[in-house]
Amino acid sequence: MLVDCLEAKGLEKDTIPSFVRSMRICIDTDPKVNLLKVNRQLQFLGWNNIELDYHTLQIAIACFEAESLTKICA
Repeated sequence: MLVDCLEAKGLEKDTIPSFVRSMRICIDTDPKVNLLKVNRQLQFLGWNNIELDYHTLQIAIACFEAESLTKICA
């Protein structure tokens, strides 16, 4: 679902893994981060051509949380 949202925002498939890593960095450094701050940090990291919306950010956060739970339970 996250990949579909990012593709709809104009990201190429081959750049999505790098973008997701950048989002993860932004979110992991401040778990209570808001949409405006994430977009600013992404721009700082060089992602000037994409702006996240609230829905996509929430999907990303849910994916990262699920991934963390999977690692803990494994």
